[in-house]
Amino acid sequence: NGRTGMTGRGRLYYWGPNHAGDPVVTRWLRDENGSIVYRRNNARDSLKPVLEFVAILRQDRKQWALPGGMVDPGEHISETVKREFQEEALRDGVDKTCIDQLFSNGVKLFESYVDDPRNTDNAWIETVAV
Repeated sequence: NGRTGMTGRGRLYYWGPNHAGDPVVTRWLRDENGSIVYRRNNARDSLKPVLEFVAILRQDRKQWALPGGMVDPGEHISETVKREFQEEALRDGVDKTCIDQLFSNGVKLFESYVDDPRNTDNAWIETVAV
């Protein structure tokens, strides 16, 4: 965290903070009757509900990640998380009202500086995870 020793903007668009949005979409795993599924990690553990989340495979690095990306100029962060989720995690043709409904009850989970290899001393990424 903090100073990188690199000056300039590097690969980032703006001097100072470059804002990003990361949609975190989760649900409890349910059985065919709609009941939440509980599991143990081992025999000593108590039963815990199984949480599922949306992840994408980044094609450039072949690594799993949460969907997300940079805020476009003039765009509000709420629009960024919806756009990035649709671009990266969904197929074309998904109705916009479904996306709006999915994110209608979004809760801010995290908002801060992100340690990223693109950061320099003069330009860095700050993200909001919703």
